[in-house]
This record gives sequence, structure tokens and C-alpha cells, in this order.
Amino acid sequence: MDISALDNPAWSALTGRHAALAIGDGPVLRYPAEVSPFAALEAPSALPVLASRMSDGDTAVLWSPDALDAPPGLDLVVRFPCLQMAAFDFHPADVGDDASAMTLDDVDDMIALTSLTKPGPFARRTVEMGSYIGVRADGRLAALAGERMKPEGFTEISAICVHPDNQGQGHARRLTSIMGRRIVADGKVPFLNVLPDNRPAITLYESLGFRPRRLMQVHLLRRPGGDAAPDAFFSNL
Repeated sequence: MDISALDNPAWSALTGRHAALAIGDGPVLRYPAEVSPFAALEAPSALPVLASRMSDGDTAVLWSPDALDAPPGLDLVVRFPCLQMAAFDFHPADVGDDASAMTLDDVDDMIALTSLTKPGPFARRTVEMGSYIGVRADGRLAALAGERMKPEGFTEISAICVHPDNQGQGHARRLTSIMGRRIVADGKVPFLNVLPDNRPAITLYESLGFRPRRLMQVHLLRRPGGDAAPDAFFSNL
């Protein structure tokens, strides 16, 4: 297994298991905007190519081990560190596997929950990146988790979130355990990303076998102009 795939996870995913979702060619690929704002570069030298392909108001999110500068024509809206954690020795909590599968019919509820809790960018077609599961309570979606980037040999667990009224009930541990167990059964290594100051979440993930691998830099780039609506997650940073 080539662990370096985690250094450029979106590129590895879009040239591999997510190739069917890839837009572009050459050294720049990206997901459809309604799936994810993530773009991918074969190497940082391709930043000007990305800039040339973005229209007014367009945004792109890049993951990199190193801080990148915006190329001419693009603005760096925000850059922040994210702790990448991988579970080569995953040990899930002793929970069942009976969470509800999320589908396109659940998108409105998923967007409502992710807009409230802000675990990361989530769009109407994000569910196409992998499987998502949830827990319903009191007539609403109370908790969510799913698969996002799929670099070679790895699958990211993402959108781990719990409604404020349902916290403290073990939902995050349960859903992360279920997702991780399924990923391991598929022959892949679970990984995830978490803000470095989110100590409660890091402690939870460590209890399941995730270990810090490295800090990744997340960049939100935007071409000036247009009238693109701000993303709820990045607007909160």
C-alpha cells in the first residue's frame, strides 16, 4: 500500500475509484460542484492551469501537505490546517450495524443537518461519493456519517455530525464504528480529517484506532466576480 496517496487524496481518488466523477484532464481534475468543491492537482505547478479553467465567482478547494499561494487571477479566501488521521489498526466500538442507509431521497435532511453542524462542505450530490448512514430521532435526522474521498487503498470517513439536541448519546462513535468496519471489510484503511483544535473528536477517533498522520493544508480559492453563494462550512471559519 502506497501511503503517499494520502498526501494528495483528491488526485488519487479522481484518477482511481472516483474517476467516473472526475471533470477535466491533464494535471487538473475536480468533482462536479454539486458533488464537492474539491479540485485536485497532479502537482502544485498546475495551479495556473486550475486558474485558467475557473470562471468568475467559481471556487475550488485544494488539499496539500504544504501551504500554497494563489496563482494570478485567483484569491486565497482561506487556508487552514486539518489533522489527517488514519486507522491501520481499526478497533470499532461494540455496536450493531443497523444504521439507516441514506439516499438521494434524504438529501434535504442531510443538508439541513450538515448546514447546522458544519462538519465540512456538503452538497446535493455529495452522496454519490460513497455510502452514507444516519440515525433518525424525534422525526428528524439526528446523526450522520459517510464516505468521501477514496484514494488508492484508503476510504475517508466524513460528515460525522450529530444534531445538538442528540449529542452525548454515542451516535458519532456508533456511526464511525459502522463505517470503519465496512471500509476494513472492503480491504481499505479508514482515514478522516479533523480540525486540530477539536480535542473531543480527536479523542473519540483515537479510541477507535485512528492515529495522527500529518497536518494537511486546506485552501479555498476563488476567482473574483460572479455571484456564487458562500459555502456554509467555509463561511463559518
